Amino acid sequence: TNNAALAQILAKDYSKAKSTLAGVTAPNAMTYYITAILGARTNNDTMVNNNLRQAVKLDRSLADKAAKDLEFQNFNISAIL
Repeated sequence: TNNAALAQILAKDYSKAKSTLAGVTAPNAMTYYITAILGARTNNDTMVNNNLRQAVKLDRSLADKAAKDLEFQNFNISAIL
């Protein structure tokens, strides 16, 4: 379902992506990372910060990925990383 949500984000169907991500029964680090991307695409600072924080907590390597990810260029994520 992470892949389905990512495809929906790429198709700019943000409402459906949000619903898909909310329906993930066992969210993992990538689920939270994709949700943070959804937050960036919808200009939701809280969604970006909360989900990126959880993603990095579960998989520290995502901090490096997020630091370089253009999705987050307009957000101050330095406190999370």
